[in-house]
Amino acid sequence: MQFVLDLVLRWSHILPAIILVGGSLYMVFALYPAMQETEFDEKAQLKASIRRRWAKVVMICAGLVVLSGLASLTINAMTYDYPQKYYHGVAGMKALLALVILYIASLLSGRSQNAEKFREKEGFWLKTNASLAIVLVLMAGSLRIADRVPKGADSNDSPAPEVISGDPAGEKS
Repeated sequence: MQFVLDLVLRWSHILPAIILVGGSLYMVFALYPAMQETEFDEKAQLKASIRRRWAKVVMICAGLVVLSGLASLTINAMTYDYPQKYYHGVAGMKALLALVILYIASLLSGRSQNAEKFREKEGFWLKTNASLAIVLVLMAGSLRIADRVPKGADSNDSPAPEVISGDPAGEKS
């Protein structure tokens, strides 16, 4: 049963993250430059239509990423010790960075006056957000390969604990 929970949490974290990061990179490298190069009467209408659709995706994916990330972090903190001692610090920085990224994404796709003002520098914020998302993915990779020891495996009357290299499912890599 734990395997199924871990798998569902992982999928509900990674798939929305892929959608958000991929969407950000698409906007930076394709959509935004193409929109800057072209001029047509319906341009503002097209941008509003894209933003309206993307806002729904951002809200759903952000909710899934935050909820699954908090659940996964809690389960990992309760289940494992991390011998290198960097896991929790990096995980905390990753969580804060994720909130910044999601905030920027919400302003880039939002309807409020603040969002409109924010989009006056749309190119800058798109590039900033995509860059932060790449840093976040790299941080996630470092967490994924962190050595972990199941809690309770270090009691005095048991053999030396087995260090699991970066695999919370329990399989040796």
